Amino acid sequence: MLEGMPSSTKVAPRLRKAPSTQMLIAAAVTEGVAVLSLVLAFTVNVGSPSTVLATFLGFMILSVLAATLAFTLALTGLIRYSRYSSWFLAVLVVSLLANPVLWFFLIGTFF
Repeated sequence: MLEGMPSSTKVAPRLRKAPSTQMLIAAAVTEGVAVLSLVLAFTVNVGSPSTVLATFLGFMILSVLAATLAFTLALTGLIRYSRYSSWFLAVLVVSLLANPVLWFFLIGTFF
């Protein structure tokens, strides 16, 4: 198939990753998005008060959705795959700690 092509256009075949590795990468990237949007929610405060509120709420919603998806992926990976159980557990703990809904619930309960 690649015999008649010049050597500069030959492409090595892509190696397919294991499903556990794919799920771990997806959970880690999703958790990264959650943490980044949580940080941006509190640091981006430029413009009128309504613009600041809209960007804050938008980043918080994105953070909650991403943290929930990362939690679901990590919990599924922890139950289904034992290969990366410690990494899935780490993503699970970080997704719990970085979820704004948990912190709002704790603040509302105890204060």
